[in-house]
Amino acid sequence: MSKSVKAALVANGLIACAKGIAAFFTGSASMMAEAIHSTADCGNQVLVLVGQSQARRGKSEAHAFGQGKANFFWSFVVAVVLFLLGGLFSIYEGIHKIMDPQEIQYPWLIVGIIIFAIILEGGALRVALKESNSKLKDIFKTIEKSSSSHILVVLIEDSGALLGLFILGIGLGLSLFVHPIFDGIAALMIGLLLLSLSTILFVELKKLIVGESLDRETIKQIKNLIKEESHVLVHLNSVRSMFIGSDEVLLVISINVKDDKTGYEIEQDIKELKNKIQKTFNQHKLHIYIDVFEF
Repeated sequence: MSKSVKAALVANGLIACAKGIAAFFTGSASMMAEAIHSTADCGNQVLVLVGQSQARRGKSEAHAFGQGKANFFWSFVVAVVLFLLGGLFSIYEGIHKIMDPQEIQYPWLIVGIIIFAIILEGGALRVALKESNSKLKDIFKTIEKSSSSHILVVLIEDSGALLGLFILGIGLGLSLFVHPIFDGIAALMIGLLLLSLSTILFVELKKLIVGESLDRETIKQIKNLIKEESHVLVHLNSVRSMFIGSDEVLLVISINVKDDKTGYEIEQDIKELKNKIQKTFNQHKLHIYIDVFEF
């Protein structure tokens, strides 16, 4: 079990219970939206764990490269759940409260829950950033470039949860000191936030599901390494790649070799080349296949 997923599951479970209790006693629509948000997040962590469990299954006749893409599928289901259960229901709750605004009871309880949730969500986000070797200021770059679907889910959900708490706090203040209608408006905004987060997940996971390649800079570095290290290379035809799991890459290289080299020399050169590529780019688990053509 990934540390980031485990931390997010525990945090979201506790927060969902606290928000649900607070929503019941206060009658706050925005707190109800946040309770739904955290409940959806909690269920999503379970789905991510299902994906990780399936992805750990080894190779088989039906799955020659294993089932690493199961991570991508179940994370995509997470995006659907976040969209339907989280976003649309929160929007419905917000519209209902806008049409029939009511005074919030026990506002101090909401303040306490917000502080409690910020501490837990902040801790879970910190674990996810540490696991992805990233910093808070680079979170958008990490989301864009990460091939670990569980990291994508946790980073997006935790950062979204903190934004949701900020909206909840603003809505609470305005509903208490200006007009109760702002509670419903805050719930509506939380719903729109969840729809936005699910859309980001859709876009990023679609790239992985359909077969995203390594980035151009990494491919360029691999090509340079091959040209510098190979002793039998005449021409590098192509370097193709595809993510087949979280941080797991299929790498297919096509080269032309000198026709005056023996089969043993070519075999040894290819073996050394594979080892050097694997050691240099050890942030990924590489399945390297090199097609050799005599020139």
